[in-house]
Amino acid sequence: MKKIKLSFLSLALCLAFNHLFAVNYYVTTTGVNTNDGLSWANATTLNAALAIAANDDVIHMGAGTFSPTDMITSGTLEGDKTFEIKSNVSLIGGYPVSPNPGDVPSASNITKLDGLLTSYHVIAVTAPVVTDKKVSIQNISVTGGKAAATGTALTINTLSYVRINGGAMIIGGSVVEISNCRIFDNQSGAHTPGLYIFSGANVTINDCTIENNIGVGAAGNGASLWVASSTIRVNNSSIIGNKNSGVGAIQVITNTNAYFYNTTIAKNVAGLGNTTTSRNGSGIYVRDGSNVQVVNCTIYGNESNGNGAGIAIHTSNATTLPNTVNVINSTITANVSKLLTPSTAGICVLTSGCTTNIYNSVVSGNIALGTTTNYDAAALSTTTSVINSKNTIISTKVLDAIGAEVADKTFTYTTMLDTLANNGGDTKTCKLLLDETANPAKSLGMSSASLISTGASLTPVVPESVVAYDQLGNMRAGNVMGAWVNNGPFSEIISNTIQKPAVYAEGNNVCVKTVAKDKLIIYTISGQRVYQTVADGSLTKINNLTKGNIYIVNLNGISTKFVF
Repeated sequence: MKKIKLSFLSLALCLAFNHLFAVNYYVTTTGVNTNDGLSWANATTLNAALAIAANDDVIHMGAGTFSPTDMITSGTLEGDKTFEIKSNVSLIGGYPVSPNPGDVPSASNITKLDGLLTSYHVIAVTAPVVTDKKVSIQNISVTGGKAAATGTALTINTLSYVRINGGAMIIGGSVVEISNCRIFDNQSGAHTPGLYIFSGANVTINDCTIENNIGVGAAGNGASLWVASSTIRVNNSSIIGNKNSGVGAIQVITNTNAYFYNTTIAKNVAGLGNTTTSRNGSGIYVRDGSNVQVVNCTIYGNESNGNGAGIAIHTSNATTLPNTVNVINSTITANVSKLLTPSTAGICVLTSGCTTNIYNSVVSGNIALGTTTNYDAAALSTTTSVINSKNTIISTKVLDAIGAEVADKTFTYTTMLDTLANNGGDTKTCKLLLDETANPAKSLGMSSASLISTGASLTPVVPESVVAYDQLGNMRAGNVMGAWVNNGPFSEIISNTIQKPAVYAEGNNVCVKTVAKDKLIIYTISGQRVYQTVADGSLTKINNLTKGNIYIVNLNGISTKFVF
């Protein structure tokens, strides 16, 4: 008996010792459930790896398609099969189909999680919050989720995981970072076919595409993202072609903090198939006590049956749930209101208790019904609602630093603003046309110094590495409004990839290829400047950066990310 007790104790101690350090698990489409998954040669399945992975462990995934076979905690229905992430682990896809030791992820290797239109959620994140830990999902495509049309919720860790929301992904209360992922072709019979984020979750989305997620329920909301009582940061991403029958491709609701930086939100539809009832806010719908920042974003060609096809803002209680929206360096154009007369298609404040500040932006060329004066931006209730516009284009009007109209200047979007296109970066933008003498948006905007000061005055602060650059990473020289500036090095021929700084690690040094007089600035991923110099030769070495972090390396106004 003593020997048996000792054996159990030894096993427990062994397991505890193993998890003093992160364990790497390896998963392929041919992996075997009973394998330990500790090497590519002994690969296991994704469900098996998720079942045993603990905080800080890493699950490496080969290319191919994976579909869930295990139920979510307390699940009983066929649709409850999902990939449940119960611990703060990392999922890294993009390895070859049959990887070998030393292989690294590549964009050409597609790792796809497919719910086969039978899973209510392809991924369910139920990991509890642990200090300094998070769930990380990288290089993965998520498709084929189909949230239920009706159904009860499941209680997991005291939170209510609703079956009718989050066809692609449902995240309750967890800290999650999603990078280089594609979330597409998910469905819902009621509400959110894309991502449903709730109950204090803290989610960051980097360099992702969220597209063609479709909700067909009569009261559908949040086609691509529904964020409730949580925090979300969306960086350098594209949210395009998502549709639902209700309101908001992006729904930000109930004391949520949402930050959209360097992102394109385009061609989403609210009120899909609805020809009689108005639905608001096809791009971003802000509701009930939320704080939203939209910086260096292009909001283009979204359609709704009601107001605010670009951005709509609403509160159910102006006293206890006021909203604040700050729009900086953004271009909002070609958004369409198709049913409601009269209506406002660009930015619309629907109720009192909402404050909207628009800085250095272009809001013009939006199309609505029933009026010739308020297509682009309007507050329907002016009791306690405010729209402040500074150094900004609203319709044809050019507004100065105090929001007064510049009498002798007019903006004509048909000749001064291009349509959505690939202008050299990772996300699509709208170029300003003509030169600065003919286009006031190229000469009457805010200076870089003023933008840095404005960003610093907000809560939270907008990092200098964001606000002092445009959507594509070009340094803002001069006084150019909108998401795209014309003074960057891009052309129709030279691609953004060619222009990015060449950066590599050498021991404890970060090395940047430079020439004499190059201006080099390095920021943390959160935007704090940690290094600045003017190069004096062909190679600049920096030896005071901390390993294990992501940095933004900016060389002469062109930025790239670097993992050290």
